[in-house]
Amino acid sequence: MAVRQAALRRSTVRLPPTADILAGLGVFGLAVVPLLVLKFHGGKFPLDLAVYREAGRVVLHGGDPYAPDFGRHLRIPLPFTYPPFAALGSVVLAVVGEPVAIVAWTTLSLLLLVAMVWLVMGRSLRQPVLLGLAAGALAWTVPLNETISFGQVNLLLAMACLLDCTWSGRRRGALVGVATAVKLTPGLFIAYFALTRQWAAAARAAATAAICELLAAAILPGPSRQYWFHLAFSPGRTGDPGSYTNQSVFGTLTRLHLAQWLWVLWVPIALGVGALGMWRAVRAHQEGQEITAVALVGLTGLLVSPISWQHHAVWIVLVVGVLAAWATTPRRAIAAVAVLGLFLLPLPWFGNWLVAEGAAPMLGRLLENSYVLAFLVLLVTLPVAMVPAPPVAVS
Repeated sequence: MAVRQAALRRSTVRLPPTADILAGLGVFGLAVVPLLVLKFHGGKFPLDLAVYREAGRVVLHGGDPYAPDFGRHLRIPLPFTYPPFAALGSVVLAVVGEPVAIVAWTTLSLLLLVAMVWLVMGRSLRQPVLLGLAAGALAWTVPLNETISFGQVNLLLAMACLLDCTWSGRRRGALVGVATAVKLTPGLFIAYFALTRQWAAAARAAATAAICELLAAAILPGPSRQYWFHLAFSPGRTGDPGSYTNQSVFGTLTRLHLAQWLWVLWVPIALGVGALGMWRAVRAHQEGQEITAVALVGLTGLLVSPISWQHHAVWIVLVVGVLAAWATTPRRAIAAVAVLGLFLLPLPWFGNWLVAEGAAPMLGRLLENSYVLAFLVLLVTLPVAMVPAPPVAVS
Protein backbone atom coordinates (compact mmCIF):
# COMPACT_ATOMS: atom_id res chain seq x y z
CA MET A 1 0.00 0.00 0.00
CA ALA A 2 2.73 2.46 0.96
CA VAL A 3 4.65 1.60 -2.22
CA ARG A 4 1.53 2.17 -4.28
CA GLN A 5 0.93 5.58 -2.72
CA ALA A 6 4.58 6.55 -3.12
CA ALA A 7 4.44 5.60 -6.78
CA LEU A 8 1.40 7.80 -7.30
CA ARG A 9 3.20 10.71 -5.66
CA ARG A 10 6.35 10.23 -7.74
CA SER A 11 4.58 9.94 -11.09
CA THR A 12 4.37 12.96 -13.35
CA VAL A 13 1.97 14.21 -15.96
CA ARG A 14 2.30 16.80 -18.64
CA LEU A 15 0.47 20.04 -18.24
CA PRO A 16 -2.29 20.70 -20.77
CA PRO A 17 -1.55 23.22 -23.52
CA THR A 18 -1.38 26.81 -22.33
CA ALA A 19 -4.45 27.70 -24.40
CA ASP A 20 -6.48 25.03 -22.61
CA ILE A 21 -5.34 26.24 -19.19
CA LEU A 22 -6.28 29.82 -20.09
CA ALA A 23 -9.66 28.62 -21.35
CA GLY A 24 -10.27 26.82 -18.05
CA LEU A 25 -9.32 29.91 -16.05
CA GLY A 26 -11.53 32.00 -18.31
CA VAL A 27 -14.53 29.76 -17.61
CA PHE A 28 -13.82 29.99 -13.89
CA GLY A 29 -13.52 33.77 -14.14
CA LEU A 30 -16.83 34.08 -15.99
CA ALA A 31 -18.50 32.04 -13.26
CA VAL A 32 -16.94 33.77 -10.26
CA VAL A 33 -16.91 37.47 -11.29
CA PRO A 34 -20.70 37.85 -10.93
CA LEU A 35 -20.41 36.25 -7.48
CA LEU A 36 -17.75 38.75 -6.45
CA VAL A 37 -19.83 41.66 -7.74
CA LEU A 38 -22.86 40.36 -5.84
CA LYS A 39 -20.97 39.84 -2.59
CA PHE A 40 -18.71 42.90 -2.56
CA HIS A 41 -20.84 45.61 -4.19
CA GLY A 42 -21.20 48.85 -2.29
CA GLY A 43 -17.77 48.54 -0.68
CA LYS A 44 -18.77 45.75 1.71
CA PHE A 45 -15.81 44.58 3.80
CA PRO A 46 -15.75 40.85 4.59
CA LEU A 47 -16.99 40.41 8.17
CA ASP A 48 -14.59 37.73 9.33
CA LEU A 49 -11.61 39.26 7.57
CA ALA A 50 -12.38 42.45 9.49
CA VAL A 51 -12.30 40.44 12.74
CA TYR A 52 -8.93 38.89 11.81
CA ARG A 53 -7.46 42.31 10.99
CA GLU A 54 -8.81 43.78 14.23
CA ALA A 55 -7.28 40.91 16.23
CA GLY A 56 -3.95 41.52 14.53
CA ARG A 57 -4.18 45.25 15.22
CA VAL A 58 -4.99 44.66 18.89
CA VAL A 59 -2.07 42.24 19.29
CA LEU A 60 0.24 44.63 17.48
CA HIS A 61 -0.61 47.30 20.05
CA GLY A 62 -0.27 45.00 23.05
CA GLY A 63 -3.99 44.53 23.64
CA ASP A 64 -6.19 41.53 24.38
CA PRO A 65 -8.15 40.04 21.43
CA TYR A 66 -10.50 38.35 23.93
CA ALA A 67 -11.41 41.51 25.84
CA PRO A 68 -15.15 42.21 26.24
CA ASP A 69 -14.91 45.40 24.20
CA PHE A 70 -13.10 43.75 21.30
CA GLY A 71 -14.48 44.71 17.91
CA ARG A 72 -16.55 47.66 19.08
CA HIS A 73 -15.30 49.65 16.08
CA LEU A 74 -16.29 47.01 13.53
CA ARG A 75 -19.30 47.47 11.26
CA ILE A 76 -20.83 44.41 12.95
CA PRO A 77 -19.15 43.79 16.34
CA LEU A 78 -18.04 40.16 16.53
CA PRO A 79 -15.71 38.42 18.99
CA PHE A 80 -12.41 36.83 18.07
CA THR A 81 -13.00 33.11 18.68
CA TYR A 82 -9.76 31.54 17.45
CA PRO A 83 -6.76 30.38 19.53
CA PRO A 84 -4.02 32.89 20.44
CA PHE A 85 -1.70 31.64 17.70
CA ALA A 86 -4.28 32.70 15.12
CA ALA A 87 -4.27 36.18 16.65
CA LEU A 88 -0.51 36.33 16.15
CA GLY A 89 -0.89 35.25 12.53
CA SER A 90 -3.51 37.94 11.97
CA VAL A 91 -0.88 40.63 12.49
CA VAL A 92 0.12 40.13 8.85
CA LEU A 93 -3.38 41.20 7.77
CA ALA A 94 -3.37 44.19 10.11
CA VAL A 95 -0.28 45.85 8.67
CA VAL A 96 -1.76 46.27 5.19
CA GLY A 97 -4.60 48.54 4.14
CA GLU A 98 -8.17 47.34 3.79
CA PRO A 99 -8.25 47.31 -0.04
CA VAL A 100 -5.00 45.34 -0.18
CA ALA A 101 -6.25 42.90 2.45
CA ILE A 102 -9.54 42.31 0.60
CA VAL A 103 -7.92 41.77 -2.78
CA ALA A 104 -5.09 39.60 -1.47
CA TRP A 105 -7.28 37.44 0.78
CA THR A 106 -10.02 36.97 -1.83
CA THR A 107 -7.46 36.15 -4.51
CA LEU A 108 -5.83 33.62 -2.18
CA SER A 109 -9.20 31.99 -1.48
CA LEU A 110 -10.00 31.70 -5.19
CA LEU A 111 -6.55 30.28 -5.99
CA LEU A 112 -6.93 27.74 -3.18
CA LEU A 113 -10.31 26.68 -4.56
CA VAL A 114 -8.89 26.24 -8.06
CA ALA A 115 -5.89 24.32 -6.72
CA MET A 116 -8.08 22.07 -4.60
CA VAL A 117 -10.37 21.29 -7.53
CA TRP A 118 -7.33 20.44 -9.67
CA LEU A 119 -5.92 18.20 -6.95
CA VAL A 120 -9.09 16.20 -6.41
CA MET A 121 -10.63 16.24 -9.91
CA GLY A 122 -7.69 16.68 -12.26
CA ARG A 123 -7.75 13.10 -13.49
CA SER A 124 -11.50 12.66 -13.33
CA LEU A 125 -12.54 15.65 -15.44
CA ARG A 126 -9.19 15.98 -17.26
CA GLN A 127 -10.14 18.98 -19.42
CA PRO A 128 -9.23 22.42 -17.96
CA VAL A 129 -12.56 23.84 -19.17
CA LEU A 130 -14.44 21.20 -17.17
CA LEU A 131 -12.25 21.85 -14.15
CA GLY A 132 -12.91 25.59 -14.46
CA LEU A 133 -16.63 24.91 -14.71
CA ALA A 134 -16.52 22.67 -11.62
CA ALA A 135 -14.56 25.27 -9.62
CA GLY A 136 -16.97 27.99 -10.74
CA ALA A 137 -20.00 25.93 -9.70
CA LEU A 138 -18.43 25.14 -6.32
CA ALA A 139 -17.72 28.83 -5.75
CA TRP A 140 -21.47 29.44 -5.87
CA THR A 141 -22.31 26.81 -3.26
CA VAL A 142 -23.37 28.20 0.11
CA PRO A 143 -20.25 27.01 2.02
CA LEU A 144 -17.82 28.35 -0.57
CA ASN A 145 -19.54 31.62 -1.42
CA GLU A 146 -19.83 32.44 2.29
CA THR A 147 -16.19 31.55 2.86
CA ILE A 148 -15.19 33.90 0.05
CA SER A 149 -17.56 36.75 0.95
CA PHE A 150 -16.87 36.58 4.70
CA GLY A 151 -13.10 36.42 4.15
CA GLN A 152 -12.94 33.17 6.08
CA VAL A 153 -9.84 31.00 6.63
CA ASN A 154 -11.58 27.69 5.86
CA LEU A 155 -10.03 26.99 2.46
CA LEU A 156 -6.52 27.60 3.74
CA LEU A 157 -6.98 25.15 6.62
CA ALA A 158 -8.64 22.50 4.45
CA MET A 159 -5.85 22.75 1.88
CA ALA A 160 -3.24 22.38 4.63
CA CYS A 161 -4.91 19.17 5.84
CA LEU A 162 -5.32 17.83 2.31
CA LEU A 163 -1.69 18.45 1.38
CA ASP A 164 -0.45 17.05 4.68
CA CYS A 165 -2.36 13.81 4.20
CA THR A 166 -1.48 13.30 0.54
CA TRP A 167 1.74 15.12 -0.41
CA SER A 168 3.95 15.99 2.54
CA GLY A 169 5.85 12.70 2.90
CA ARG A 170 8.43 12.61 5.71
CA ARG A 171 7.26 15.93 7.15
CA ARG A 172 3.66 14.74 7.38
CA GLY A 173 1.80 16.22 10.33
CA ALA A 174 3.40 19.66 10.40
CA LEU A 175 0.68 21.36 8.35
CA VAL A 176 -2.09 19.73 10.35
CA GLY A 177 -0.34 20.93 13.50
CA VAL A 178 -0.26 24.53 12.28
CA ALA A 179 -3.90 24.29 11.14
CA THR A 180 -4.87 22.98 14.60
CA ALA A 181 -3.06 25.89 16.24
CA VAL A 182 -5.07 28.31 14.09
CA LYS A 183 -8.42 26.56 14.65
CA LEU A 184 -9.14 23.58 16.90
CA THR A 185 -11.23 21.41 14.56
CA PRO A 186 -8.34 20.26 12.28
CA GLY A 187 -7.05 18.51 15.41
CA LEU A 188 -9.33 15.62 14.40
CA PHE A 189 -6.68 14.78 11.80
CA ILE A 190 -4.23 14.07 14.64
CA ALA A 191 -6.63 11.33 15.80
CA TYR A 192 -6.86 10.16 12.18
CA PHE A 193 -3.08 9.83 11.95
CA ALA A 194 -3.06 7.80 15.16
CA LEU A 195 -5.92 5.54 14.06
CA THR A 196 -4.14 4.82 10.78
CA ARG A 197 -0.92 4.07 12.67
CA GLN A 198 0.89 7.06 11.21
CA TRP A 199 2.53 7.58 14.59
CA ALA A 200 5.25 9.95 13.46
CA ALA A 201 2.73 12.19 11.70
CA ALA A 202 0.45 12.20 14.75
CA ALA A 203 3.33 13.09 17.07
CA ARG A 204 4.63 15.73 14.68
CA ALA A 205 1.18 17.32 14.34
CA ALA A 206 0.58 17.38 18.10
CA ALA A 207 4.06 18.76 18.77
CA THR A 208 3.72 21.44 16.09
CA ALA A 209 0.36 22.58 17.46
CA ALA A 210 1.77 22.67 21.00
CA ILE A 211 4.86 24.62 19.94
CA CYS A 212 2.74 27.18 18.08
CA GLU A 213 0.49 27.72 21.09
CA LEU A 214 3.45 27.89 23.48
CA LEU A 215 4.96 30.56 21.27
CA ALA A 216 1.67 32.45 21.41
CA ALA A 217 1.56 32.01 25.21
CA ALA A 218 5.05 33.47 25.52
CA ILE A 219 4.03 36.56 23.55
CA LEU A 220 0.42 36.78 24.78
CA PRO A 221 0.42 35.23 28.26
CA GLY A 222 -2.74 36.89 29.57
CA PRO A 223 -4.92 36.27 26.50
CA SER A 224 -3.61 32.70 26.30
CA ARG A 225 -4.70 31.97 29.86
CA GLN A 226 -8.07 33.55 29.21
CA TYR A 227 -8.62 31.51 26.06
CA TRP A 228 -7.46 28.08 27.26
CA PHE A 229 -8.95 28.21 30.75
CA HIS A 230 -12.21 30.04 30.06
CA LEU A 231 -13.16 30.43 26.38
CA ALA A 232 -11.91 27.49 24.34
CA PHE A 233 -14.75 25.12 25.10
CA SER A 234 -17.65 27.56 25.34
CA PRO A 235 -19.77 27.00 22.18
CA GLY A 236 -22.13 29.87 22.95
CA ARG A 237 -19.33 32.43 22.70
CA THR A 238 -19.06 31.93 18.94
CA GLY A 239 -22.74 32.69 18.36
CA ASP A 240 -26.17 31.19 18.85
CA PRO A 241 -25.77 27.39 18.56
CA GLY A 242 -29.44 27.14 17.61
CA SER A 243 -29.07 29.33 14.53
CA TYR A 244 -29.94 27.60 11.26
CA THR A 245 -26.42 28.47 10.08
CA ASN A 246 -24.97 26.00 12.62
CA GLN A 247 -25.16 22.78 10.61
CA SER A 248 -23.90 20.34 13.22
CA VAL A 249 -25.60 17.65 15.33
CA PHE A 250 -25.37 20.01 18.33
CA GLY A 251 -27.09 22.72 16.32
CA THR A 252 -29.88 20.36 15.24
CA LEU A 253 -30.55 19.25 18.81
CA THR A 254 -30.62 22.88 19.94
CA ARG A 255 -33.12 23.82 17.22
CA LEU A 256 -35.36 20.95 18.30
CA HIS A 257 -35.67 22.66 21.71
CA LEU A 258 -34.03 19.82 23.62
CA ALA A 259 -32.06 22.14 25.90
CA GLN A 260 -32.74 20.10 29.05
CA TRP A 261 -31.43 16.96 27.33
CA LEU A 262 -28.86 18.63 25.09
CA TRP A 263 -25.62 17.34 26.56
CA VAL A 264 -27.11 13.96 27.51
CA LEU A 265 -28.12 13.41 23.88
CA TRP A 266 -25.27 15.15 22.09
CA VAL A 267 -22.33 13.36 23.75
CA PRO A 268 -23.33 9.76 22.81
CA ILE A 269 -24.56 10.83 19.36
CA ALA A 270 -21.34 12.74 18.66
CA LEU A 271 -19.24 9.81 19.87
CA GLY A 272 -21.20 7.40 17.68
CA VAL A 273 -21.03 9.63 14.61
CA GLY A 274 -17.34 10.29 15.25
CA ALA A 275 -16.58 6.57 15.56
CA LEU A 276 -18.45 5.80 12.34
CA GLY A 277 -16.78 8.60 10.40
CA MET A 278 -13.28 7.77 11.58
CA TRP A 279 -13.83 4.04 10.93
CA ARG A 280 -14.82 4.81 7.34
CA ALA A 281 -11.83 7.16 6.98
CA VAL A 282 -9.48 4.43 8.21
CA ARG A 283 -11.02 1.99 5.73
CA ALA A 284 -10.51 4.48 2.91
CA HIS A 285 -6.88 4.93 3.96
CA GLN A 286 -6.37 1.16 3.97
CA GLU A 287 -7.72 1.07 0.42
CA GLY A 288 -5.19 3.72 -0.59
CA GLN A 289 -7.89 6.38 -1.11
CA GLU A 290 -6.44 9.24 0.89
CA ILE A 291 -8.61 11.99 -0.62
CA THR A 292 -11.73 10.05 0.31
CA ALA A 293 -10.32 9.60 3.81
CA VAL A 294 -9.67 13.34 4.17
CA ALA A 295 -13.21 14.09 2.97
CA LEU A 296 -14.64 11.69 5.56
CA VAL A 297 -12.58 13.19 8.39
CA GLY A 298 -13.76 16.65 7.30
CA LEU A 299 -17.42 15.55 7.29
CA THR A 300 -16.96 13.95 10.71
CA GLY A 301 -15.57 17.19 12.10
CA LEU A 302 -18.55 19.14 10.76
CA LEU A 303 -21.00 16.80 12.46
CA VAL A 304 -19.35 16.34 15.87
CA SER A 305 -18.17 19.91 16.45
CA PRO A 306 -20.65 21.89 18.58
CA ILE A 307 -20.42 24.75 16.09
CA SER A 308 -20.19 24.13 12.33
CA TRP A 309 -21.30 27.22 10.49
CA GLN A 310 -22.35 26.69 6.89
CA HIS A 311 -19.11 28.19 5.61
CA HIS A 312 -17.08 25.56 7.48
CA ALA A 313 -18.27 22.93 5.00
CA VAL A 314 -15.62 23.59 2.35
CA TRP A 315 -14.93 19.84 2.58
CA ILE A 316 -17.67 19.44 -0.03
CA VAL A 317 -14.97 20.23 -2.63
CA LEU A 318 -13.36 16.91 -1.74
CA VAL A 319 -16.74 15.18 -1.57
CA VAL A 320 -17.62 16.36 -5.07
CA GLY A 321 -14.16 15.25 -6.23
CA VAL A 322 -14.75 11.75 -4.88
CA LEU A 323 -18.17 11.61 -6.52
CA ALA A 324 -16.72 12.87 -9.82
CA ALA A 325 -14.26 9.94 -9.85
CA TRP A 326 -17.06 7.54 -8.90
CA ALA A 327 -19.50 8.86 -11.55
CA THR A 328 -18.65 6.37 -14.28
CA THR A 329 -22.29 5.87 -15.37
CA PRO A 330 -25.06 8.36 -16.22
CA ARG A 331 -26.97 7.45 -13.03
CA ARG A 332 -23.91 8.07 -10.87
CA ALA A 333 -23.20 11.32 -12.68
CA ILE A 334 -26.75 12.50 -11.92
CA ALA A 335 -26.25 11.61 -8.25
CA ALA A 336 -22.96 13.55 -8.13
CA VAL A 337 -24.54 16.62 -9.74
CA ALA A 338 -27.49 16.35 -7.32
CA VAL A 339 -25.12 16.52 -4.34
CA LEU A 340 -23.49 19.62 -5.80
CA GLY A 341 -26.92 21.12 -6.49
CA LEU A 342 -28.01 20.53 -2.90
CA PHE A 343 -25.31 22.87 -1.62
CA LEU A 344 -26.06 25.47 -4.29
CA LEU A 345 -29.44 26.03 -2.64
CA PRO A 346 -29.78 27.92 0.68
CA LEU A 347 -32.08 25.24 2.07
CA PRO A 348 -31.38 25.89 5.79
CA TRP A 349 -32.26 29.56 5.32
CA PHE A 350 -35.50 28.67 3.51
CA GLY A 351 -36.36 26.15 6.22
CA ASN A 352 -35.77 28.74 8.92
CA TRP A 353 -38.06 31.14 7.07
CA LEU A 354 -40.81 28.53 6.88
CA VAL A 355 -40.51 27.82 10.61
CA ALA A 356 -40.57 31.52 11.48
CA GLU A 357 -43.63 32.13 9.31
CA GLY A 358 -45.41 29.02 10.57
CA ALA A 359 -46.17 28.14 6.94
CA ALA A 360 -44.98 24.53 6.94
CA PRO A 361 -43.19 23.83 10.24
CA MET A 362 -42.47 20.15 9.58
CA LEU A 363 -40.99 20.83 6.16
CA GLY A 364 -39.24 23.86 7.61
CA ARG A 365 -37.54 21.80 10.31
CA LEU A 366 -36.42 19.28 7.70
CA LEU A 367 -34.94 21.95 5.44
CA GLU A 368 -33.47 23.85 8.37
CA ASN A 369 -31.31 20.79 9.11
CA SER A 370 -30.85 19.69 5.50
CA TYR A 371 -27.07 20.11 5.41
CA VAL A 372 -26.68 18.13 8.64
CA LEU A 373 -28.75 15.32 7.10
CA ALA A 374 -26.69 15.52 3.91
CA PHE A 375 -23.44 15.28 5.89
CA LEU A 376 -24.77 12.20 7.71
CA VAL A 377 -25.86 10.51 4.49
CA LEU A 378 -22.52 11.28 2.84
CA LEU A 379 -20.64 10.01 5.88
CA VAL A 380 -22.37 6.64 5.45
CA THR A 381 -22.57 6.39 1.66
CA LEU A 382 -19.59 8.30 0.24
CA PRO A 383 -17.97 5.73 -2.04
CA VAL A 384 -14.37 4.72 -1.55
CA ALA A 385 -13.62 5.59 -5.16
CA MET A 386 -10.25 5.76 -6.84
CA VAL A 387 -9.36 9.45 -6.80
CA PRO A 388 -5.79 9.81 -8.10
CA ALA A 389 -4.78 13.39 -7.41
CA PRO A 390 -2.71 14.92 -10.18
CA PRO A 391 0.96 14.49 -9.22
CA VAL A 392 3.66 17.09 -9.59
CA ALA A 393 3.43 18.23 -13.17
CA VAL A 394 6.22 18.78 -15.64
CA SER A 395 5.99 20.62 -18.92
